[in-house]
Amino acid sequence: MRVSKKVVIGAAAAAFTLASGAAMAGSHGTYPSKPVKIVVGFSAGGGTDITSRGFASFLHESASMAGQPAYIVNVPGASGQKGAKQVLGEKPDGYTLYMINIGTFIVGELAKGKDAPYSVRNDWENLGCMSQLVTSLQVHSSHPAKNMKEFVDWAKAQGKTITWGTSGATTMHSGIGVTFFEKNGIPHKMVPFKGGAPARAALVSQSVQAVFGGNNTIAGFEDVMRPLATAGETRDSTMKDLATFSEQGMSGADFTGLFCLFAPKGVPDEVKTKIDAAIQDVVKLKGFKGFMKKNNLGAFYTSPSAAIKAQEAMYTAMVPVMQQLTAK
Repeated sequence: MRVSKKVVIGAAAAAFTLASGAAMAGSHGTYPSKPVKIVVGFSAGGGTDITSRGFASFLHESASMAGQPAYIVNVPGASGQKGAKQVLGEKPDGYTLYMINIGTFIVGELAKGKDAPYSVRNDWENLGCMSQLVTSLQVHSSHPAKNMKEFVDWAKAQGKTITWGTSGATTMHSGIGVTFFEKNGIPHKMVPFKGGAPARAALVSQSVQAVFGGNNTIAGFEDVMRPLATAGETRDSTMKDLATFSEQGMSGADFTGLFCLFAPKGVPDEVKTKIDAAIQDVVKLKGFKGFMKKNNLGAFYTSPSAAIKAQEAMYTAMVPVMQQLTAK
């Protein structure tokens, strides 16, 4: 993860404001009157964490936030579900929000079935999105494969199970990974980690033979990691030379996951309006755009209404993915 001076300054401002936040909270009647907590359900260093920290560092610059900053709390576990459950247990007042990509959010729900700790449709308000998570097949730079076909040929020639890592057992990455190995008839074993950064570390140390993770995790590690194929209908704008899975002959991975802010149902309309406005402001900032670009992530606004439509499309897209994932 590459952290700019601007992000460090933003984090320092958030820490300073936290010290006086309690006193300020009682002196204002409108939102926000104190710092906003953003919960991340994964460990530090992955796409969700990077996006959240970048966004939080610039949030106070939005006029709608009245100078109030945001801060990050990592609650890794159960592919983000531990953090989600924590947020649902807090008061829906807009001071505790949840950041996640909609693909992983929905996979986590579907994987649990009747035992799911939440329903994205019924328990959460999508407040808007500022980026997206794009999955890619990644190998160590010493690996002989230079593209997807070469990896498939190599894997089949091994005559044994291929071990691969990902950021969690029930994430968008894991779903695409299982689909890839099953469609290509490759014996495999998934090793889930508590975020993209530890999955990357496993690949760098060659503890696993491949990783299905976000394109963002490659930033700063280009000398030891090589992406072979990327998900999505079109190529990722941050890695335009990397061909998609579909371009290389594999269907079923033509989607990406919008990074969105969520709040529990019942959050006041004022919160929805101001967070939506803040997202629109932050994605326009040169500092935020630069931070995201350095980490192989885009910076763009998606409205709550458009995000909800994307959620419904994701439910449809994830049905065949979940059939592969739950069959293992």
